[in-house]
Amino acid sequence: MNEGALAARFTEALIAAAQEQSGGQSALVSMAMEVIDTREPARVEAGLQRKTRTLLFMHADAFAQNGARIATASSVHKIKD
Repeated sequence: MNEGALAARFTEALIAAAQEQSGGQSALVSMAMEVIDTREPARVEAGLQRKTRTLLFMHADAFAQNGARIATASSVHKIKD
């Protein structure tokens, strides 16, 4: 998988997790990604790292078929009024 496709999977997972945490009322502000290995990800898991009154800080990991972590990502989302 190329880096663009991996970034798209992370973006999708992080936005979905942030929308769930905010009740559908958040917007992506920034995202960072670190690639550890170039293997194809079998799954991506995303979740809340920290929540403030106006921001969500999210984190995601991509795992290879054997369970090894191959990439990580973090994002910040603004909670809409």
